[in-house]
Amino acid sequence: MQAEFANLGLDQRNFVVEITERASGEDYDAFERQIRYYLEQGFKIALDNLGAGHSGLVTLVTCPPHFMKLDMTLSRDIHRHSYKQRLTRSLIAFSASLDASLIAEGVETWEELETMARLGVRYAQGFLFARPAPLPPELSNQTRIELRRITRQFHYRESDLNETVGPLAIRCGTIREKEKRGEDVNRIFREHPALDHLTVLRDERPVGLITRQHYFTKTGGPVGYHLFQWRPAEELARLAPLIVEDSINVTALAKLAMERPPDELYDPVIVIGAAGNLVGTVTIRQLIIRSTALEVQLAQGSSPLTGLPGNRSIEGWILSALDQPNAHVLYADLDRFKEYNDCYGFLRGDEMIRCLARVLSRSLPTLSSEAKLGHIGGDDFVIVSPAAVDAESVGGLCRGFDGAKVELFDPADVERGFFRATDRRGQPVEVPLVTLSVAVVPCEAAQNVDHPGALAQMAASLKRKVKEMTSASRKSEFLFERRRLPLRPERTKD
Repeated sequence: MQAEFANLGLDQRNFVVEITERASGEDYDAFERQIRYYLEQGFKIALDNLGAGHSGLVTLVTCPPHFMKLDMTLSRDIHRHSYKQRLTRSLIAFSASLDASLIAEGVETWEELETMARLGVRYAQGFLFARPAPLPPELSNQTRIELRRITRQFHYRESDLNETVGPLAIRCGTIREKEKRGEDVNRIFREHPALDHLTVLRDERPVGLITRQHYFTKTGGPVGYHLFQWRPAEELARLAPLIVEDSINVTALAKLAMERPPDELYDPVIVIGAAGNLVGTVTIRQLIIRSTALEVQLAQGSSPLTGLPGNRSIEGWILSALDQPNAHVLYADLDRFKEYNDCYGFLRGDEMIRCLARVLSRSLPTLSSEAKLGHIGGDDFVIVSPAAVDAESVGGLCRGFDGAKVELFDPADVERGFFRATDRRGQPVEVPLVTLSVAVVPCEAAQNVDHPGALAQMAASLKRKVKEMTSASRKSEFLFERRRLPLRPERTKD
């Protein structure tokens, strides 16, 4: 079969055999033998309509696919159904364990696509993009704009580090679409031994990638070169290379690059600007070296007690949130924690802080799908949500801590509602059980302010009022900031 494909100028590794629910029968032994034959020949396997019928799981056992296509019943109105979202999350994790790509079918609205992107689905098809046609149509400018908006919103926010890939991009060799043939590519690679790849351009926009290894693999053998010698150079290119904007985080791109198929794993990544024009390319070696260095920096800035990001990351989150009108910042700390440390000891005190970190971490999805948690130090934590948060979610967070903390007190203290400690003068005192105070500050409260310290100053004042509430109620409490900082006066010209 390989020879027959080669004679036709085709490569079976570029073909995908799609298995539908209707294709699978009852003789799974014969079915498995047939699929193994195609895999050995180099074909890729796609499982269609996953979740639509009874035999999908059996097919998965029989055939580990390269692509898994979620049935449109999962895509339809997924933004309205939390159960569908949870199911999709589990399928994303499963596909990652198989090193398979997950594709959402039947996407028809931007809300559906945005939800899929937030969950981690990287590929989608449906009427939202185009109707079925013999040849793939060009996307409209408006569709491209919306796709970039969603990509920026979710895809690039996988790292707490702000360094983008733009500075790493190096201008690469290029050829223009329909201007070069296979023999020209051969000559370029032989005349420039250090040249690893070429980018194919349509105007100034990259549409394909020709790597040295891919080129000589494709044109190898007794007839390979002669088949492509006079053909357009773009026929030798990967027509769907990994292309990212220069604003993507380095560590996020490293993760994305490692999710590619094995034969594309070490291909360079094409970097474009906001308008879609070519900026350059980044090699996997560059990515690994830089992302490793950044991860070390992040680890050095994280809390050793909770492992959560520290002040450097938190400051960056808040600076970003100041530009988003619906963003909120939550400042949380413990009441009567010093007395708890003195009474129960530092080891139990550390466990109390870790308990709070777990409660806050579990509460993030209820506050906002995009919320991030950081640990300033001691018993001080910060949550930054680019989206609005509501009182019910924050109240649930407080109730969650009040329920979890009782495990860290002696039962007798829990029953009494206080524990015994000594004050600064060495006198015995009865101390209420530790509570949580949360100050919620909307970023719009700090109008025309560009420093995170302004929000922290507002929170410090607000927390004093919250602590008065916790002292009276002996329960964890919260308050939303309703004040607004005054606008800074405009500078007048001399």
